[in-house]
Amino acid sequence: MAETKKTAKGPAKKTGTTRKKKEPAITRRDALQIAQAYLADKGAFSVSGIGDGIPEGCEAYFAANEQLAAALRGCWIVECGLDPFLVVDGGTMLIGISKSTGDIVYAGILHMA
Repeated sequence: MAETKKTAKGPAKKTGTTRKKKEPAITRRDALQIAQAYLADKGAFSVSGIGDGIPEGCEAYFAANEQLAAALRGCWIVECGLDPFLVVDGGTMLIGISKSTGDIVYAGILHMA
């Protein structure tokens, strides 16, 4: 009896790779550069941190404005500190930069009690 040669024409083999989460078009580094360019003519602020989403201490502030909170969900949030020589009544500046377009969605000083 003659043996027949089998070919590998069956279903595609899985290679063990998992689906990776799509990286944002605007990286953390890009967002930092956008924020620094925005702050360049403002003088009194410097970047103190950048994160993915609204910082913990600011959640309550944005919860009151549902539309703004929704807009910031897809953003890098850049926290900016004030120049230590300025006397300002407790404010933190946040800049929301869209991960998909690089547009500044929000830039403002938050006054939290």
